Amino acid sequence: MRTGLQAWQAWLYQRLTAYELSGRKGLHPTLSFMQKWDARLGYPHRAYPIIHIAGTNGKGSTAAFLASILQWAGYRVGYHTSPHFFAFTERMRVNGQEPPESWVDAFLSQHADFAAHENLSFFEVTVGMSFAWFREAQVDIAVVEVGLGGRWDATNVIESPVVSVITPIDWDHVEILGPTLRHIASEKAGIIKPTRPVVVSPAQPPEAIEAFHETAHAKNAPLHLSPPPLRPLDWVLAEGIPYRRFQDPLSGKVYLSDLPGDYQGVNIRTALQVVEVLRTHGWAIADTAVEMGLQNAARTAPLWGRTQWLFHEGTPILLEVAHNPQGFAALRQLLEQAPYQPEIFLVGFSSDKDYEGALAALRGLPIEVWAVAAQNPRALDPAVVAAAAQRLGLSARVIQAPVAAAFQEALTRQKPLAITGSLFLVAEALSALRTNPHEKHSVHPFSPGAR
Repeated sequence: MRTGLQAWQAWLYQRLTAYELSGRKGLHPTLSFMQKWDARLGYPHRAYPIIHIAGTNGKGSTAAFLASILQWAGYRVGYHTSPHFFAFTERMRVNGQEPPESWVDAFLSQHADFAAHENLSFFEVTVGMSFAWFREAQVDIAVVEVGLGGRWDATNVIESPVVSVITPIDWDHVEILGPTLRHIASEKAGIIKPTRPVVVSPAQPPEAIEAFHETAHAKNAPLHLSPPPLRPLDWVLAEGIPYRRFQDPLSGKVYLSDLPGDYQGVNIRTALQVVEVLRTHGWAIADTAVEMGLQNAARTAPLWGRTQWLFHEGTPILLEVAHNPQGFAALRQLLEQAPYQPEIFLVGFSSDKDYEGALAALRGLPIEVWAVAAQNPRALDPAVVAAAAQRLGLSARVIQAPVAAAFQEALTRQKPLAITGSLFLVAEALSALRTNPHEKHSVHPFSPGAR
């Protein structure tokens, strides 16, 4: 009999298709599989209010900000996000805590045969688990991040969210979502539900705004376009850890955040707009909860790899899951002002990403690019990444060793280090700094550690 997270995780990946491993074949472009699974579980998502978040960039950070704010406001908050870094139960936290192994064992023992027989995907199973766990844990509200797209995403069995949220749209997964930004935006807009309010982030392309207006009008859904983003100000170092101050151009108010990327000004604005909508629907969210939630979002949610700094024996390490040209452009902007300047970049991409467009954002930086591949069948050959970097005038080398080995070698250089391009690469590097994937971190991401 299977018991324990690692055994169940191995079974899930062996028996079920997963986008992380098989790409497009791991997706079901229909809700029929999820609807059958949802019915078997007794429609658990109907037991609590939900904030449903789609978008290309920033949906993970926006979800973390909202989960943190709501927890600081005193609510019991379910937080569904994907993919995971270490264990699949990271996708289904309640007030930052994963479900106990005993619950996971009982749940999957009861439903594993059904999942395999009905050909459910890994994502569909874990979404259903999240919804069921949130019901059992009696959450007051859940923050649910879409996996990919919106219209056919498994999370879109949600019928009546308290608010839908769409973060900035950009080119991504065009082979699945469509060849234009209008197509992509229309797919994301599939989470808009009849009469339910929708908040749209600032910094959207005009054709995306048109698609959102069209869908919201057709569904009689109140559309809230967020005001301009907050302005990133100076960095604040607390025990060596970088925080960022952001100023609201409308009120002049300044917020502090442990998610310090310049681009977080967009995501903070989105979260603030959602808070205003929630308040009009009777949710009690004090200004102090907003301030503390923003300041401690990465720790409270928690959230990995979004401009996350940690230290190993005095060496600053930046983890950033940027994976497309817009994400890398934001990373470049951040590096121009960051208190630490990485000299070595461990970089790897999934094969379906615009890796050359992303690397172009690093052009001209005095860095060494170490091209490496995560242990994932969709990982791009490091030689291809290095060749692209060299064409762009960057110093680059190919690392054929595993990520953990490349990371350890980079640490021996005792130079500031950045790890980016693929969530799977960041996860493997972060795993190398942990004593046990399910226990305490050997180097805590928000303390000076061995520094």
